Amino acid sequence: MKFPCTCLAAILFVAANWLYANPSLKNDLYRGLPYPSDDVVTERIARLDLPFRAETSATVKSTIRRFMVEGYRDSEDILGRSNLYFPIFEHYLRLHGLPESLKYLPIVESSLKANAQSPVGAAGLWQFVPATARLYGLTVNAQVDERLDPHKASEAAARMLSSLFEQFGDWGLVLAAYNCGPGRVRQAMRAANSSNYWKVREFLPAESQRYIPRFIAAAYLVQYYDAYGLVPDNLDRDLMNTRTFRISKSLHLNTIARQLGLSYRTLQFLNPSFIQGLVPATTKGHLITIPDRVATDFAAQFVANAALPATTQRQQSQYITVPGDNLETLATLFQCTPEDLMAWNGLTHRQLAVNQT
Repeated sequence: MKFPCTCLAAILFVAANWLYANPSLKNDLYRGLPYPSDDVVTERIARLDLPFRAETSATVKSTIRRFMVEGYRDSEDILGRSNLYFPIFEHYLRLHGLPESLKYLPIVESSLKANAQSPVGAAGLWQFVPATARLYGLTVNAQVDERLDPHKASEAAARMLSSLFEQFGDWGLVLAAYNCGPGRVRQAMRAANSSNYWKVREFLPAESQRYIPRFIAAAYLVQYYDAYGLVPDNLDRDLMNTRTFRISKSLHLNTIARQLGLSYRTLQFLNPSFIQGLVPATTKGHLITIPDRVATDFAAQFVANAALPATTQRQQSQYITVPGDNLETLATLFQCTPEDLMAWNGLTHRQLAVNQT
């Protein structure tokens, strides 16, 4: 039996409208996987590695569903960017003795977009407002906005989170204070007559009440995305395999791109803090991130290597830092002093970055 074209068109029209009216089912069908049962989701939440007790509430579960189903395309983008940024976050959190799971915080703050801007003037992966950024040593001006620098902003965020934990001693309250400010949290604690986040929560602003559920959902996304058929939308190889250098002289990203045969957009993505593309001269030095495949050429053309002292016991070599490295551990590795490393590499302070040569 053959259907008339008009009947077939009508059936397709009704089916399309039904799927449009049921977006969660439509998205589940795209991946061909059934949504896990409520008990499975509850069990997975309980297994999350978080610095506080994860409450299994309707709000948490609905937020998880938005990550996994309705907003799954955005979540795949986030997962792709996490491969670039998580090693940086882990490095600075470890240096400051903080829980590694705090790396999920920028998913809530910025969806892991280094150039994210909020309507209230916050910017970067960790969403600092200018006043707070300057308080923690970040430069914010017309040429350089270090809130957008993944390394420097992560270092500042680790210092801020350390300070908040010293004040509150509870990671739930710390995250709430990161969102709405310490003053609002203290006010809520007085109203609740408690220092337990889950008792204080109802006295916080509405946005802050949703903050911890979103943090839990972000952790759930990273740890269980494959169970939902999500596939990270990985970045281009030039954005993923990188090296970081410290330079003190003035350079323009356009010059670097032209000399190394790179896309200017690639360098902009890797170095978003240089708003106009200009790297200003500074005695402290700026961190420049370069695709690994041209790192040797960049070093030869733009990085002045400090000469080693004349001695038969030393020879010049290169080492690329990994998460957890600091001057003290590297000095032990190379049988020298931290001051030697600073002198040989032209460093003016002791802070290192991941993938720094």
